[in-house]
Amino acid sequence: MESQRRAPLFGCDVHGKTLGIVGMGNIGAAVARRGRLGFNMPILYSGNSRKTALEQELGAQYRSLDQLLAEADFVCLVVPLSEKTRHLISTRELGLMKSSAILINISRGPVVDEPALIQALQTQRIRGAGLDVYEQEPLAESPLFQLSNAVTLPHIGSATHETREAMANRALDNLRSALLGQRPQDLVNPQVWKG
Repeated sequence: MESQRRAPLFGCDVHGKTLGIVGMGNIGAAVARRGRLGFNMPILYSGNSRKTALEQELGAQYRSLDQLLAEADFVCLVVPLSEKTRHLISTRELGLMKSSAILINISRGPVVDEPALIQALQTQRIRGAGLDVYEQEPLAESPLFQLSNAVTLPHIGSATHETREAMANRALDNLRSALLGQRPQDLVNPQVWKG
């Protein structure tokens, strides 16, 4: 009887569940390794190109976005924001997901159509969402804050002393390289580099 009263507070295991990663760049690959090696999760991915090395290393399987959404228990968004990815996940895509699936957005807020996500969460079309980013930031007020099936963070995924120190050191290394006439490691506008 006691366990029945606590049941609504139960979460779900990740071990052995299928992890779908949308965008298999460096961060997506790091998430895939943690899921596969840490929790024995089968890995599905979608993106602009096949990643044969990761397919061999992790047994990852390439899927179209629609297939990934239909098959994954956890869908993790790790794509850059562009006109192509703006509202990549909206009503239609949320409708393809399992009702037991959880959407995780660690990319950029506008990748997800937030009103469509709120509707899907309110109607329990999907089980839940974990969000570190939002369409409008900072997010001061939102129905997301009232939903028991949404976990919200204020874009603090990198808020550790070690990470912030590493970021500052990386910025200094880039600045030092530029001042010495060397190409910075993290050059975001290579078209202007004349070095």
